[in-house]
Amino acid sequence: MRMDEKGSSGPLRVAVLGGSQVGKSALTVRYLTKRYIGEYRSDTDMLYRCVLQVDGAAQPVEIMDTSAGCQTASNAHLQWAEAFVVVYAINDKESYFTAANTLQELNERRPSASVLMLGNKSDLGHFREVEEDEARSLAIFHSARFTELSTAESCEHVVDTLDTLLKEMKGQRCMATGNCGGNTSPKQRKLSVTRMLGSLIGRHSPPPQPITELIVLDKEERTKLVRSSRQI
Repeated sequence: MRMDEKGSSGPLRVAVLGGSQVGKSALTVRYLTKRYIGEYRSDTDMLYRCVLQVDGAAQPVEIMDTSAGCQTASNAHLQWAEAFVVVYAINDKESYFTAANTLQELNERRPSASVLMLGNKSDLGHFREVEEDEARSLAIFHSARFTELSTAESCEHVVDTLDTLLKEMKGQRCMATGNCGGNTSPKQRKLSVTRMLGSLIGRHSPPPQPITELIVLDKEERTKLVRSSRQI
């Protein structure tokens, strides 16, 4: 999906990519619910649909939290997403190598997409295996934005970082389509996903606040989603 194909009124679509146990799900849930949940059991992609305030206006947003088995961007993710968050853990060098490979792939196959390289678990600096300057240089080389943060410790940093990414996406879409008018407020669907998340996280974690909609995607459902996005 490209911005000119999607138009200015459709959802902003973000795919969260990265290796296993780097905190992709924790990051996504922290951003959407402001709660931190550290234990997840997920072997499939999860799609979050919601309506957020982006640059002062209500904006449909879709965030795909990719499964632990998806080490790099698949064709489905590349076709579906408008922007990518590439996550690694600063205490896991292998996850950094995975992120580097993903950045290379995105640079070759989606050079116009917005990309954020995110070093998670900065609270574990005493176990650091990836230096911040090294990661920042890699991000600059691939024309990606970069930040380090701790999903566990700083909700504010998570929110500010992803808010900035969505604002950037909206601005790029505006420039690409020439349609910068305000969006009318869409009707928000109020579906609680507390029970669904409860099956994916540890029992002792605090329950998240309800968000708009959560869809658990198997391979067939993900393919259908990509096909439908092409028709919009």
